[in-house]
Amino acid sequence: MNKYTLTFRCEKLEQKYQDSRYLYTLSTCKSLNVISFLLCLFRSITFIIQNHLVGFFVFLVLTIIVILAQFFIFTNKRRWVDYYLLIINHFMMLQQQYVEEGFEKQEAFVFGQNQMLLHIMIILVSEFKFGSIQILGNIIIKIVLSKYYQPSLPYQSIIYSIVFGLMFLYSMFKINQQYRLSFLFTTQDSQQEQLIPLLTDSPFVLCTYNKDNLQFQQKFSNLLLHQEFKQFQTTHDALNFVLRNYSVFGQSLETFLLARQKKQDELIVNKILEVKSNNNNNDLSKLFIRYSECYITELIYILIIDKKRLEIQKLNQKLVYYEQGLNKFLIQFRNFLKQQILILDKSLNNNQNSIYQAIIKLIYIFSKFKNKKSCKITNQSFLQCFKKYAKLYSQAYDKKRIKIEFCQEIKEIYTIENSLEEFMINFFNYLFKIKTDIIQIYLCTSFVQQNEYIDIIIKVDVMSELYILLQKSTHFRRILKTISPHDYVILNDDSLIVRLYKNMNEINQLSSFLIKPEQLKKTT
Repeated sequence: MNKYTLTFRCEKLEQKYQDSRYLYTLSTCKSLNVISFLLCLFRSITFIIQNHLVGFFVFLVLTIIVILAQFFIFTNKRRWVDYYLLIINHFMMLQQQYVEEGFEKQEAFVFGQNQMLLHIMIILVSEFKFGSIQILGNIIIKIVLSKYYQPSLPYQSIIYSIVFGLMFLYSMFKINQQYRLSFLFTTQDSQQEQLIPLLTDSPFVLCTYNKDNLQFQQKFSNLLLHQEFKQFQTTHDALNFVLRNYSVFGQSLETFLLARQKKQDELIVNKILEVKSNNNNNDLSKLFIRYSECYITELIYILIIDKKRLEIQKLNQKLVYYEQGLNKFLIQFRNFLKQQILILDKSLNNNQNSIYQAIIKLIYIFSKFKNKKSCKITNQSFLQCFKKYAKLYSQAYDKKRIKIEFCQEIKEIYTIENSLEEFMINFFNYLFKIKTDIIQIYLCTSFVQQNEYIDIIIKVDVMSELYILLQKSTHFRRILKTISPHDYVILNDDSLIVRLYKNMNEINQLSSFLIKPEQLKKTT
């Protein structure tokens, strides 16, 4: 702000100030215009009755000027209102030369006082630089006319006029300075209300206690911007919900804040309050609130709901559960390995079936630790892998005979990395669970809609039992869904068919010919 002219250096801020000043300047100007119109009209009628044509035309012209100013300024050029008030005020100053000799002393005094109040009113609603011109113009016109019509005017009156005029100018300077500082403070305060919600992504509210309404009132808040408080229509309702439905230190949060009214000397800064919901069915059963209070002109409460602290606590609690579960698992797994070692040790003296059964169990257990899920398609030896697991399960369960036939085209398969072995483990595990002595498997290729597949055809005595077992296993069907066109086995009259993609690279290439929904929108 310029220390002499009091104008803001920022043009936008100066324009905002002028816009706010026009709100009361224009209303005052309207009132002045209405009064001026009535007075000019009354004087015109008076002069026409008295047959005083010169006075009649003078005030008729003034009446027309007032009407034109009313429509011109208030419809198009409101920034010209200061120039209009400047002209009116100087015109009123020139009335000094028409002081009537017939005035009584008290009448002249009252007339002068009325003129003075009218001058002050116009100066107060004018911009400071225009008001300064009016004050200086008043000093000059008053002294010049008085000296002209009364040459014997004492110099003491002239000095008084200059001194009092400058004192009034200084007072106007300080008044306009305070106007602008007040406007600047209000503008900054409103900008802070808009800025503070942008600086924090946590729900917060600044509130005070209104003793007249006996309730808390929010200054500004961003509660309604968060999903947890979308159900409330106003921020006041959201604030009341937090204050009345959460408790701290065995009392409601509202009661706690009311008790703080008696302890204004004890300022609390960044105190963390852990509040609990009075409603157990509430999703937010517990909240952490960063609570502060300060006393400026009144006691202000600052409540910031610390969602991140609550999330961190939940994550820490989960971490503790995971750690406990991992410790239990390590203990159980250690005991399991000890038992397997004992079984293997005893099996050396008994039979080899127990050894292979233990190996199968270990392979199945270790397969559960493969957390890495790969989507990479690689070339793998399907026939070699299938024979390996068939031989292993045959050695573990020698009472079951497995017969395998295959066509010469089946050697390799292009499938998702690590998925083939996981499929084999689960497939043979379910296959050897059923109560049958002979298992017949035939491996061949098939073509369906120009796509080549590998079919595992299974024939057993208890076909329905195996079918139900495979269908009920969600884990097996989940594996099957990634490397097969179906997530189920095909049941025929005398066999079961498990169908796998032979070359998943070709399937991926076909997907490039499919038009995606977003591409379809662009083309249309």
